[in-house]
Amino acid sequence: MKWSIGDTLLSRYRVKEVFHSGGMGIVYRVHHLVWNIDLALKHPRPEYSDSLRAIQEFERECEIWSNFGLHPYVATCFYTRRIEPFTCVFAEFVEGGSLRDWIIQRRLYSGEEPAMVAKILTVAVQMAWGLERAHESGLIHCDMKPGNVLMTDDGTAKITDFGLAKALSHTGGAGIATGWTEAYASPEQMRCAQVDRTTDIWSWAVSVMEMFMGGIQWQSGPVAGAALEDLGERGRKAVGLPAMPEAVFDLLTRCLRYQAAQRPGSFAEIAENLREIYEEEFGEPCDAVRPESELLGADSLNNRAVSLLDVGKPTEAEALFRQALDIDPHHPEATFNLVALRTSRNESMEVWAAKNLSVAAAAEPGNEVPPRLLAELQNWLDGKAKIPLAAVFAKPRSGSDFNADVIRFRRLMDKTDAAIAESRWDDARRYARMCGDIEGFGRHPRLRRIRERLSNSP
Repeated sequence: MKWSIGDTLLSRYRVKEVFHSGGMGIVYRVHHLVWNIDLALKHPRPEYSDSLRAIQEFERECEIWSNFGLHPYVATCFYTRRIEPFTCVFAEFVEGGSLRDWIIQRRLYSGEEPAMVAKILTVAVQMAWGLERAHESGLIHCDMKPGNVLMTDDGTAKITDFGLAKALSHTGGAGIATGWTEAYASPEQMRCAQVDRTTDIWSWAVSVMEMFMGGIQWQSGPVAGAALEDLGERGRKAVGLPAMPEAVFDLLTRCLRYQAAQRPGSFAEIAENLREIYEEEFGEPCDAVRPESELLGADSLNNRAVSLLDVGKPTEAEALFRQALDIDPHHPEATFNLVALRTSRNESMEVWAAKNLSVAAAAEPGNEVPPRLLAELQNWLDGKAKIPLAAVFAKPRSGSDFNADVIRFRRLMDKTDAAIAESRWDDARRYARMCGDIEGFGRHPRLRRIRERLSNSP
């Protein structure tokens, strides 16, 4: 079974585009008819639907991806749903295509040479931070290449496709990887030896080389070092493209050392080195800063929990609902979902849920979700609802959007604190209102404490 443009799934998702882009999966661009946003939907190819191993591998990729949480330089996995006969993953739809597309179509090379170099270095740093997040999560990507980097229209790079990812052991190794792309493969991958973090470092370096060279000019990853040497002999410059800065050349040389132990030890080290190079080249800091190590949004945790309910894991789901409520004690969807789960076991939490939803509604008057869920809960309590309470997803946000909101919220909160310290009460109230206008932050405990203090101020 394949879906076509114009099909509507579950009365909620309308298919806008279909991408038959290789691998074991098919990707669709779908429009969510309630949220009015586009999502990427991926499911295994129909020819694999009868293969238990293929389905298990796809579900493993979904689980790995969703466990990443939110990160600005990793394409965000929002949730999974069962749409018969497939398990489907829903992720952010990244408008700009892949980094490979940007190289081939020359979108990466607009402007004067310094602007091109700045763009390449910024993308390289973003890729490094995204892969550092994977390594922090205990995973090696194992197929790092420009084709597995999605680009937003404004040029932000996001790592994607963790189908070949391997789990790190306590020793830092991860077994033998298979299925990788030969042109980007490390020497240890080609030897079918154990991989580790530096395997991704090799493939990242080859990908950065490709950006400076405008394409791949080697067939096998282990000879990429020789290609880099050749580029160095030609002044570190490919025809029609900007010269690679000498410090970048030296960094890539270290990343492409044949012995894995001689390569840089982490992407954090690489990213900071590149940021120093950027500042030395251009006299200003690189925009790609290190994000929070754990950008855990309550919406993201709630949606992962609903996905677990869909595959029959209520205990794990309840733990994530409670984790979401630890971050946002009045999160409306997590509140509703937890009471729905507990009432299905005849455990009463209705009074607590009604109070929580009422507080959420008061904190964000413009948000229609808390009163709608409160009304649905009340109808069920009054016996008017004919079906049991069903878990609901929260409208998702990408890691980059959430990170931007976190930064803005903290900046406004700091301004609010400063205004209070100087008894500038009108300014403090104005900043607090601006904080409350940021989607999902009107319920933030820090803002709640500020509001209580302002209510007793002159």
